[in-house]
Amino acid sequence: MALNLMDIPTANGGWFKPREVSDAVAILLEVKQFDRQRPTPNGPKDSVLADVTVFRSREQLDKLAPEVNKGQRIEQTVLARDLESVVGGAVLVTVTQVPAKKPGAHPAWVWKQVTDTGIRNQVVTYANQRDAAVEAAVADAPDFD
Repeated sequence: MALNLMDIPTANGGWFKPREVSDAVAILLEVKQFDRQRPTPNGPKDSVLADVTVFRSREQLDKLAPEVNKGQRIEQTVLARDLESVVGGAVLVTVTQVPAKKPGAHPAWVWKQVTDTGIRNQVVTYANQRDAAVEAAVADAPDFD
């Protein structure tokens, strides 16, 4: 029997803070779970649980050495709702602010799709290498049968 190793989606990666990654070259979001109107201390909010891999600079991208946050919670309204249809998949994005439509309101954070094929290819190379390393580790694990 082949081992189907999976991660349990847990929120041990803290909270996604768009301002902290607004200058990132690329953000790989692997969406694990979407909860509509999840109870929070500030009232119910749409919420996403995702593995967030951040390439903050071209140097990190060239070295294929990003910052990885497994199980990060995303609760900014627009950001979470945009990821509802991505559960079980991944997207490559950056994050930016758009001006508020109402006077006095805060600007909204939104995802911006990465369209640069060079960046996309480097991130895909990173993901393939990461997955190959996991498969190699599983293959090297002892068989107790």
